[in-house]
Amino acid sequence: MNEAVLTGHYQKRGFSQEVTLQAIKFVYALETHLQAAGSSLETASVNEIRAYIRLLMKQEGFSLEHLLALARYFYLTGRNEIYIYFTSLLGGEGVVESISERLAESVGASEAERVLEGLEHPPLGSEPADFPAFTQSLMEHLEASLPEETVQCVLAGNNHGIPAAAFEEAKALYAASASMDEFLLAYHEKQVAELQHHCDTNTVWYEQSITQEVVDFVAANQEIQSAVREGDVLYTTKIPYDPAQYLAETDPVKKRYCACHCPFVREAILAGSPAVSENWCYCSGGFVKYPYEVILGRPLRVKMLQSVLRGDPVCRFAIDIAEA
Repeated sequence: MNEAVLTGHYQKRGFSQEVTLQAIKFVYALETHLQAAGSSLETASVNEIRAYIRLLMKQEGFSLEHLLALARYFYLTGRNEIYIYFTSLLGGEGVVESISERLAESVGASEAERVLEGLEHPPLGSEPADFPAFTQSLMEHLEASLPEETVQCVLAGNNHGIPAAAFEEAKALYAASASMDEFLLAYHEKQVAELQHHCDTNTVWYEQSITQEVVDFVAANQEIQSAVREGDVLYTTKIPYDPAQYLAETDPVKKRYCACHCPFVREAILAGSPAVSENWCYCSGGFVKYPYEVILGRPLRVKMLQSVLRGDPVCRFAIDIAEA
């Protein structure tokens, strides 16, 4: 184990010594397990890591910090395929809790409890294939009890809990721009430059491996990683989850699968079931509008225009930035 690289990361991020030592302990435990099976941290396959996580899920004390420590270690040591596997386990963390809170704010705590009664969230460490049935049930509960507009509004929040500080640089760029159009162009150019850096250095960008074809694809469409303004509406298209494979894929179902970011429904696209309401994609709508809410300093409305969940090749949204 490269203890120094993990220790340095935790110290740089301001974690306590106790948390740092716990993370090191988690990685050492995995290393011991792998060595007993004739493998190592440097050579382990995704399937070997998957089997280990299944063992951990049966143990008392298995926690989110356990997964995060392992994910961080594999990111820091350049095991991109293992790191991406961990992001598939962690991508939905906190989302349902956020939606539940927004539901309670909208209809009251007691009514929210009634609407969500009987739902059982898949346990920590569950594979993406375990989530679509839960999501289908969640949407059935919401849509059976609430008007469609309320369901969309409840879902369209900052459900990943991204801090506003993450967009301070974008906010400063907007303040320094002469217009929204100038900002959107400059922001897109900045995003393309960031992708180019990850392409050139062969490093993972969030969950994605970036090729030159991906950089060129994004550069050719300002809606991706930024937006295009028409009147008081910003039009934005999500970058595919697996952009390199998306560009190479010719099968329409597999292409939609490559486009979808959402761990709650993605596997249902490939499997063909269960059928999840397209309104679920308003959760993604909340994700794409949040940076502009930070930049403009006010709540905004979003409308889903296209969704891979309902058969479209991309996910595309309209964000209303009108003052009223």
